[in-house]
Parts: sequence; C-alpha cells; structure tokens
Amino acid sequence: MKIVWCLFLILIIVACQASDQNEITLDEISKPSESYLIEHNKLDSVHSKMRAFDSLSFFSKKFVDTLGFSENRLHLISNLLFPDRFNPVKSEKWYEISPLDSFVYKHWKYVDTNVAENTFYNWLDNFGDKHLSLKFGDKVRVSPNAFVLLLQHRSLLLLESENQLNKDDILILLDTLGFGSTWKYVLFQNKGKKTEWFEQLNISSKNENSKP
Repeated sequence: MKIVWCLFLILIIVACQASDQNEITLDEISKPSESYLIEHNKLDSVHSKMRAFDSLSFFSKKFVDTLGFSENRLHLISNLLFPDRFNPVKSEKWYEISPLDSFVYKHWKYVDTNVAENTFYNWLDNFGDKHLSLKFGDKVRVSPNAFVLLLQHRSLLLLESENQLNKDDILILLDTLGFGSTWKYVLFQNKGKKTEWFEQLNISSKNENSKP
C-alpha cells in the first residue's frame, strides 16, 4: 500500500513540474508582435520630433523657419553640458540633421552678466571634445565642424554646423530675429580653419535696417 502511495505522489510531482514548464503567462499572451512594435516605435519617433519643435521658444521657431529646417528632423538635447553647471535661468538645446547638414543650437541665459561671463571663461578652460584650455586670441583648430560661440550680456550661445558658416551672416540673422547686434565676446571657427576672436563686436552699422 505504501508503494502505491509513493507512486501516486511521484506522479503528482511530475505532473506539476510539467505544468510549470508549459505555463504561459499573461504577459506572453498579450505581448505585441514585432511588426507592431516597429510601427509603434516609428510613430513614437515622429510624435517626439513634432513635440520637440512645439516645445521650442518663439525665437528658436523663427530661427528654424528662417533657415528652412524641417520640423520633423529636429531633436532636443536633453543631456547636461558644461554651461549647465552654472545654473542657467533658461536653456534651450536642439539639433537638426538633414541630408545637407547637421546643425546644432545651444543657448543658456543666466541671472546676470557676471555669471554669464564666468561660465564663458570656465568653459574656455575645458572646451570641446578634446577639453582644450583656450585663451583669448589662441589660433587653434578646435573642431572639424564650423562653430561660433557668443557671449552677450546674460546669454551664452553656441551654433555649430558641418558646413561652412559665415560669421557676419549669422550675426545679422541673430540681430534680425531679436538677439541684438552687440556681443561682448565672439569665438569663431570655420570648417577646416583656425579660431578667430572678437571683443565688443557691434554689427549695427552693417545692419541698421534689419530689425523687424
């Protein structure tokens, strides 16, 4: 009789183990197909890009429209960068990738002029991907791309492009869109060239009728 009970218990244990191995969870039943996930990710990506443009400031939207960028190719930059360490009261960072160019826009606004200038000089001590220590007037090639770094009152602005940039055209554009024509410091480097430095730069004489 004991042998029969032992065999009965063994059969129950084996049956339970088999049931556990073949059990299908609710998550597996409701798991979407791979094709649905791919399509869902595409839609999320499109919606994200649309929201990225919608969340921009009025100035940035004008900037994007004036340069003819596509709203659907615009991405926000969410990671913290060096100037973010100095507690800006406002920042806006985005980039646009197209078949013709990759363009980066970064703007930080600080509580006063002293903080903005302190951020500018500290950044020059640890600038670019190579973390170069730059001094005003240094003639070096910082990046393979073209860029312009501008300090104005409480604002610090960095624009970067894979293509050539025309410094004067950029400054006129910024003035036309409302940034003003006076810049305390300007660090400019065109693609394949070395840095150029400008102090107390005012382009109003070239751009007297540019403001809307």
